[in-house]
Amino acid sequence: MPAPPTILRCSLLVLIMVLAAGIAPADDISGKTAAVPPQWGKKTVTAFEHSTSCSICHQHIFEQHAKSMHAKSFDNLVFRKIYFDVLLKRSGQEENLAEEMKGCIACHSPVTFLRTGGKVSAKEQVNPELSGVECDLCHRITGYKGDEPGNGNYEAVPGTQKFGPFQRETDWHHVYSELQTKSEVCAICHNRVNRFGLEIISTYSEWKASRYAKEGIQCQDCHMNAKGFLTAGKAVFESGRASQNTLAGSPARSKLYTHGFPGAHSETQVKGAINLYMQVDSAALVPGEEAVISVLVDNSKSGHKLPTGTAELRVVYLELYLQDGETIIQLPASSPNDELYDVSGKSGADAEFLGEHFPQGRRLYRAVCVDSGGSQTFFSHDAAKIVFDNRLQADEVRKEFFTFSVPKDIGPEFAVVAKLYYLRYPDPFAEKIGVSRVKRVELAEVRKEIVLGDKAE
Repeated sequence: MPAPPTILRCSLLVLIMVLAAGIAPADDISGKTAAVPPQWGKKTVTAFEHSTSCSICHQHIFEQHAKSMHAKSFDNLVFRKIYFDVLLKRSGQEENLAEEMKGCIACHSPVTFLRTGGKVSAKEQVNPELSGVECDLCHRITGYKGDEPGNGNYEAVPGTQKFGPFQRETDWHHVYSELQTKSEVCAICHNRVNRFGLEIISTYSEWKASRYAKEGIQCQDCHMNAKGFLTAGKAVFESGRASQNTLAGSPARSKLYTHGFPGAHSETQVKGAINLYMQVDSAALVPGEEAVISVLVDNSKSGHKLPTGTAELRVVYLELYLQDGETIIQLPASSPNDELYDVSGKSGADAEFLGEHFPQGRRLYRAVCVDSGGSQTFFSHDAAKIVFDNRLQADEVRKEFFTFSVPKDIGPEFAVVAKLYYLRYPDPFAEKIGVSRVKRVELAEVRKEIVLGDKAE
């Protein structure tokens, strides 16, 4: 006789809950591999769950996370090259380098860190199914060690209960945690002080000093909303059900966090992050005479510096040119106070650090790091000092001036064009560690059509 539908539904729900609890083999934090039995009523089990176990009920969220840099954090080729080909080879001879490596593993492979104490000397020590920032790891963070979050100082242990943002608990394993809604949970890995005491990744500190922090706009409001940044000053979130398990009765919600975590590696994120505006007095553009054009670079959408993150590598640059038919006339940027680093080609180290093909005369927004000997460095673990930093502050609108002599044969109709570009890392760095070059990403463009003799705009 077939089982009644109610019994079948209950049996299926129990099966789903058991599977999601982690009965499948997984690495435990003692370093052994074991089948993890359910431990109902207890706060912890012995193993962190694979993110695939979450997909049983949270398919949509799982798919978002699977495409994110969080999921691929250990597989990131730049990270692997620096860790295994640079740091590991030098760690036995240099003071504090081994400790710094632990911080790398703590954020790029958290489950591995908890299992090994961060002592990783071979890729084979890392379980490929638990190599990245797993769903379970983030949703088991209960706090951080010390007074401030940073350097991977999370406190997390496995368990059947998962900490999340919903204040009303609706199922067997969800527990509300205010920390999951705050920037501090992101700061754990997005703020870092290196072995020289230098805050080399300061995204959280930048946010904390901004108006966004004062207004209560959290990292999640930008990096976990549907757009990836604020729209008209507000976050636009997805809506619907957090769980696709209809048997558990997940309620429809007006606010759901997305789990793609777009950031510096996401072209769609950086493209919408900034605006450009141009001020041109057309009447002042007289062939053969000097003129000034100002460009407003607007970082008001961002709650941190631009660029942010890995300070020693990121570069943003602005260029301005005149376009007369097929002819492009580049207008070089000038430097206030004879700065060496804010215009490409002015620093003697630019050929080595930006590359021979990097366009000269562009306004640069960057931080320049030097090692203990005073030489510029690509590597955060060698950075002893930041000698220059003109990156755009959170919520800053900066006005740049371009002074030039108007070409005598220009016009009478032409265009003035300003473009802003982002480069995740320059070509010489790619060549140094043996990875592919990255293409520049156009962040913003503004264009004005000019007819000589027009009145001021």
